[in-house]
Amino acid sequence: MDGVTRIGVSLEPELLREFDESISKKGYVSRSEAIRDLVRDSLAENEWKNDEEWMVGTIVMVYDHTMTSVGDKLTDIQHAHTDMVKTSVHIHLDHEKCMEILICEGKLGDMKSFANEVTSIKGVLRGRLTMAAPSTGNLHHIGHRH
Repeated sequence: MDGVTRIGVSLEPELLREFDESISKKGYVSRSEAIRDLVRDSLAENEWKNDEEWMVGTIVMVYDHTMTSVGDKLTDIQHAHTDMVKTSVHIHLDHEKCMEILICEGKLGDMKSFANEVTSIKGVLRGRLTMAAPSTGNLHHIGHRH
């Protein structure tokens, strides 16, 4: 591979066995491929610590639509954040529960606050913000608004 540097890594036998089992279950064909992904994930997590960093991500939540006005509250809050919410997906899970996926873009601090606001609405049973930070050089900016 051009432009690749080989490194050595020392691991205890038990840790290596667990690592090999884990990457095999995930479908990795080599340790190198798995380690590259771990390094990328670690670097991306560092970006998640800077609240001023421009990010893209999702907020996935499950809520009980039979609870009074939870759907209306979720819609109202999304309309109040149209600069951040790029699109949403709504899925009916059963007679009471729905899943909503919000695809968002904005400053990390704003997205954290928005996710906390959305997931704290009474009737939202579970919610999680997941970030996917494009590399800094490639991010200039997907529909960026100041």
